[in-house]
Amino acid sequence: MIINRGKTEEKIAESYLKWISARDKAKEDSPKESTPVTPVSLEIEEPFILTYNDYGKELITKSNELFKGTKAEISIDNLQANQEIPNMYILKRLALITTICKDPQLKNYGFLPITPLQSEQLLKQGKLPKPDQYWEDLALILYDLNGTNPKEAQASKQSLQEHKQELGLSNSDLESRLLIINSGLEKDSSMPNKVKPIILPGLTQVYAHETLKKTGEHKFEYGLEHGWPGASDLGKGSRDLYMPSSNENIGLRVLYRYGGLYLVAWYEDLVCSYLDGRVNFARQKL
Repeated sequence: MIINRGKTEEKIAESYLKWISARDKAKEDSPKESTPVTPVSLEIEEPFILTYNDYGKELITKSNELFKGTKAEISIDNLQANQEIPNMYILKRLALITTICKDPQLKNYGFLPITPLQSEQLLKQGKLPKPDQYWEDLALILYDLNGTNPKEAQASKQSLQEHKQELGLSNSDLESRLLIINSGLEKDSSMPNKVKPIILPGLTQVYAHETLKKTGEHKFEYGLEHGWPGASDLGKGSRDLYMPSSNENIGLRVLYRYGGLYLVAWYEDLVCSYLDGRVNFARQKL
């Protein structure tokens, strides 16, 4: 099954309401003492969708100064005060992360886009802001060097090799499929979108995971292993995980959450043009 980002909100909302109802009923039926505690989730404070308020204006202005003339530049044309920032795809997200990492004032505010794990935890807690109304690109996935986005895949691999020690990666890890969280960007005129992904030391997280070897569609409930469902959790639950259809020539892909229901790990476009993309932020330790 192919997930189309242009799918109508009515269909997403209907599926989402059914899932919410099933989730809430499961919570009521479960004994309170059996509810698992996830310590990391307790650190997530006040998630919010990036808007064109004072913080959003400062962040976007500084990000656009760094990435002017690239596909990571964020348009502010016709934006109203306090309007949610639309059309946020993965390269724009990574530009914001990079800008925060490089700017002491922004870093001092303590806000950062949420990670895939935090996305799942907030969804489970019912604290993710209106997730049925948008999608959110969350991270990059480096499957191999031979498929989609080959230049960006090669740049990611090179940066991973340069920082493998501080990332705690072995040589065998570098040959695995890798989830890359909080990747940064660097301007590069030789790249299709004029930017390339890089590792931000101290901020970027990289994980190999068994589920990245899967193909096709799988049922799951929550992805609580770095934002992924464990292999033993697949086939259980009411949500859908969409993996690539084959196990070779995949390249560099985008992990995104759609409508609070779907988790999609095969998306090819680093610069999706639909308006419904958003970025959730939360106060975090930087």
